[in-house]
Amino acid sequence: MSDNAYYVPGAPQDLKKDHIVRAEGLGGLVKCLCVRTTAVCETARVMHQMSPAATAALGRFMTGSILISESMKNENDTQTTIIRGDGPLEGMTCVTDFGFKVRAYPMEPVVPTEYHKPGKINVGAAVGKGSLTVVRDIGLKEPYVGVSELISGEIAEDFAYYLAKSEQTKSIVSLGVLLSKGQVTEAGGLMIQLLPGAGEDEISYLEKRASGFPEISFLFSEGFTPAQIIDLFMGDPDLKYLDGQEVEFKCNCSRERMLSGLAALGKNDIEEITKDGKPVETVCRFCNSKYVFEPEELKNIGKN
Repeated sequence: MSDNAYYVPGAPQDLKKDHIVRAEGLGGLVKCLCVRTTAVCETARVMHQMSPAATAALGRFMTGSILISESMKNENDTQTTIIRGDGPLEGMTCVTDFGFKVRAYPMEPVVPTEYHKPGKINVGAAVGKGSLTVVRDIGLKEPYVGVSELISGEIAEDFAYYLAKSEQTKSIVSLGVLLSKGQVTEAGGLMIQLLPGAGEDEISYLEKRASGFPEISFLFSEGFTPAQIIDLFMGDPDLKYLDGQEVEFKCNCSRERMLSGLAALGKNDIEEITKDGKPVETVCRFCNSKYVFEPEELKNIGKN
């Protein structure tokens, strides 16, 4: 246990590590989530060698994806979020597994970086117009699929719009990635959602709290923890913290998975890629890990 009044069971002892905190406010009528994703976003930046605009976009996208995945309950549950846009980034894909294990990649890791103002990257210019798709595989006969249009390309507004349109959940979403000399120094997100039973009083209260609330990346840079940020936003003396959990960038690729993917190509395709007798190299899009297969190994799977 920790002596810190803001320590939430399940969170790491070192509250500077990436983690998510869940809470309820206003008598159980509001769900509150806040996540720190600094290491997650910096890991992705290094892994994909991204430019600042791509880093900011993918960082916000991963953070938002983590926040909306918090309801997964089973170990095999997964959520895939996809943005496709007409901006230079072209799109992004993120998979969040149960336990807040996340992996993601941009279609184009190096894109021009425009600014709204000094220090404020214009993520919308990189993303452009397009769509946000959420696919949840939670053990039902068919995965749940929701789609909404991008309303700004700035990511936070797009997630809030998706939640309202596709899941009928009114939400406040704030996402931020702070960079210095091209590196991620702070990143995270806040999501506040109305629960069944909430009415106009709760809506009015949250709108007032959201007005003028500091940017999430600024709060992290000032040393606030996810639990403290929830408390700061809600201003609710009866706020109830539920739990916390570490968050990490983790890819589930392996040599076996890559070999299985190659096996699905079929005999003719395998013969084509092995005809020169040279080893075949495959690369995981999520983490850029490379796997090399000898032609004989591939020819053998092609016979199965």
